[in-house]
Amino acid sequence: MVLTTCFGMTWVADVFVLAFEIPNLARRILGEGSLSAFVVPVFTKLRAQEGTDSAWKFACNALTVLALISLGLTALGILLARPLFSIFGYGYVERDETEAILLGVQLTRIMFPFLMLLTLSSILMGLCHSLRHFSTPALGSIMLNIAMIVTGLVFFRCPAQTLARLMALAVLLGGGLRLAIMIPPLARAGFCYRPVFAPRSAQMHQLFLMMLPALFGLAVAQINISVSRAFATVLGEGLVICLMLSNRLVQLPLAIIAASLSTAILPQLSQLRLEQRSEDLVKLVRFAFNLILIIFVPATVGLCVLGMPMIDLIFRQGKWTEAASRLTHQALIFYALGLVMWGLMRILIPIYYADRDVRTPVRIGAASMVFNVLLNILLITVEPLRQTLGHAGLALANTLSVVMNMALLLYILQRRGLSLWNRTLYATTLKTCAAALVMGLFAWFLWAWLGQKAMAIHRGVGGLALAGTVLASGALYAGMAMLMHVPDLKETLCILLRRKRREP
Repeated sequence: MVLTTCFGMTWVADVFVLAFEIPNLARRILGEGSLSAFVVPVFTKLRAQEGTDSAWKFACNALTVLALISLGLTALGILLARPLFSIFGYGYVERDETEAILLGVQLTRIMFPFLMLLTLSSILMGLCHSLRHFSTPALGSIMLNIAMIVTGLVFFRCPAQTLARLMALAVLLGGGLRLAIMIPPLARAGFCYRPVFAPRSAQMHQLFLMMLPALFGLAVAQINISVSRAFATVLGEGLVICLMLSNRLVQLPLAIIAASLSTAILPQLSQLRLEQRSEDLVKLVRFAFNLILIIFVPATVGLCVLGMPMIDLIFRQGKWTEAASRLTHQALIFYALGLVMWGLMRILIPIYYADRDVRTPVRIGAASMVFNVLLNILLITVEPLRQTLGHAGLALANTLSVVMNMALLLYILQRRGLSLWNRTLYATTLKTCAAALVMGLFAWFLWAWLGQKAMAIHRGVGGLALAGTVLASGALYAGMAMLMHVPDLKETLCILLRRKRREP
């Protein structure tokens, strides 16, 4: 909301998003499940087999080694800021828009140290998760947003380019706060940093074997998004932020449900795999799949049907226009179609990591990324497709690559003897789709009757009408799902209402 209010659908908004893409890509790769996920099994195993002191020694060693590596990468990134931005902002380079390029390079250099802050905080996040402490790492993830929001609100009246530079500094502030907030709970658990530098230790060797290839494998979906935005710069001004906003709306349920679920079950998956309890592992994963289907199928329909009023109510203020909302909604529809696949993929990848297999996700990820790039080139170069789909076609290409990625991950696990997908999940899929379609029709008719009248009265009244439409539609979906006896529905509702916690 702050970004759209401050910048609108302009080239400055596009340049800021593109320059932020590199540190933000690092946040999604490292901070939302990759590096922090790799620390969990190594730390947990050391703590169980050799004691707490050995586990803390590994933590200090990991912090020292990876701090030095990320410092070197940060210095390299600052030096190579111009060619890096030229890749992400290809369209501006092609059109030789000097002002945009200079601002993009400057913003990239300002924000690149976020990579180092993120690396260190990701290790601390993994330590917290190993100790089954989840609340503080979650709050740490919010620090970046708080810093950027406050900066945008305070300096709203500054010239756009000056404000973009201030927002870049806010990114660094958010990274520092994210790191600092996790130190107190770890200190209470007995952690005290002592310089240890042993990059060739057995534990670091194990961490590197998992981390180096898997960083790419887990990041494929995010790299695909970056590729789409680079191609969007060719199509015109302001389309990058439209793609970013539509993707952020889809990322919201993923961050709340899928990422949290993946983080919570990773220690359990590692433990079950270590104890060779395959049957319990399959039950846990199937429950997670059911949870994803029950929540994300209606979320997909809801985003498609009510996406336009949502975008208008959230973003249409300041410099944001109705035309910008319409373009954002077009991309949102195609991103939303991949929501379930994204959620399932978030559950599948940790299974490979629990098995210490990082090569397979990398190979699958590489294939899906190449597929996405080819689709992007096709959509950009074939004029009928470009005219028909435009920037929304880039979102569609991303969704198709995620479908391919998820299908291959599931297929290989099935071939290895983990029968994760069964008739119950087929039934859940059909029943949730049927209930969601009824919900979608109801939501469309209700908003068509109620929405225009409410919006004509006041924006706040329109927001209440939209909230009422969402709640009524959600209640209808829940009722339809109950009538159809969707498996695990009651457990899912209990989790959403925080009434009980399901144990594996």
